[in-house]
Amino acid sequence: MKIKRLLMFTLLILVSFACSKQDIVNDTVCGVINPVTNLPWLKEFTEKMQKGDYGDCSRCVMYLEKYNLRDILVVENFPDNCVLCEVRECDGTYVKFKDFEENQNFINNLRKDKIIWKYKI
Repeated sequence: MKIKRLLMFTLLILVSFACSKQDIVNDTVCGVINPVTNLPWLKEFTEKMQKGDYGDCSRCVMYLEKYNLRDILVVENFPDNCVLCEVRECDGTYVKFKDFEENQNFINNLRKDKIIWKYKI
């Protein structure tokens, strides 16, 4: 009986990890399909992160977020031990928040459910 419970528990854990909602998005982002390839600034930026040109980026993840009804790209752990370092518009410019409160509101509402890019081991 204990073996069945252990097997069921193990299966439940495996299924929960297999059904992660954080798959890399291949949809249209910033007006293009596959933005990491089709947005020149983003292609260069992710290539440099992958090569380590910006420091240790082995835990870097870029998410797609919505902010004021537009696509925003957010990079976390860039380079290392940084909670939130990059928040960019689709053209590569940094998002400018009007004040600290707006910035905190944005951070507190991050969904992190659509990954655009992550470091490849």
